[in-house]
Amino acid sequence: MVARLLLRAWPRGLAVGLAAPCRTLSAGFEPGQYLQRSIVPTMHFQDSLPRLPIPKLEDTMRRYLSAQKPLLDDGQFRKTEELCKNFENGIGKKLHEQLVAQDKQNKHTSYISGPWFDMYLTARNPIVLNFNPFMAFHPDPKSEYNDQLTRATNLTVSALRFLKALRAGLLEPEVFHLNPARSDTATFKRLIRLVPSALSWYGAYLVKAYPLDMSTTRPDTSWCSGRAISMSLTSWIKTGRL
Repeated sequence: MVARLLLRAWPRGLAVGLAAPCRTLSAGFEPGQYLQRSIVPTMHFQDSLPRLPIPKLEDTMRRYLSAQKPLLDDGQFRKTEELCKNFENGIGKKLHEQLVAQDKQNKHTSYISGPWFDMYLTARNPIVLNFNPFMAFHPDPKSEYNDQLTRATNLTVSALRFLKALRAGLLEPEVFHLNPARSDTATFKRLIRLVPSALSWYGAYLVKAYPLDMSTTRPDTSWCSGRAISMSLTSWIKTGRL
């Protein structure tokens, strides 16, 4: 029954129960098949996203010492200064050179991305409070939608609509608007989509709009023990092996 329910897609609204008309998720190009239909392609800004620059090692050491000074007495601070100087002129210099070389070989990403993801994905502390605030689902205003099976079905169908919009390039790019009256408008979207991807981020920047990285938008990927596991949910549904 679950697999049969998940084959349903509703052009308008969510499922209301077992009596909803059945139609496959792959049928046609109805508006309800996609969570969004953005006129700006999903990855339109990716090719022009600025890369995070590597700070100079001496600047990093200076900021570190500034942060330590209020916490240490004079003797401890002098010892910390000595250790920092030895690091900066020794192994720290070699590590910095390796980091710069690695960054030049991986121009598709920023130098911090790998260590940043490893830090979060290998951590085993509870997510709530340590990393993110918790998320809760409020009861639906329509009581018939609160049935466990119906709600699970609606969430799955919505996730698949999100996935289809992403794969079709119809998911709206995430943009941080400092002046939404100028940039979060239909006129701006019609104009910015005509700007080549290699320049599109800078076109948005001119009106104080900052497109964000969309490369991690992978709704069919889960993380387990710090590893990415790709799950083809649509294939499971089509074969009934759910």
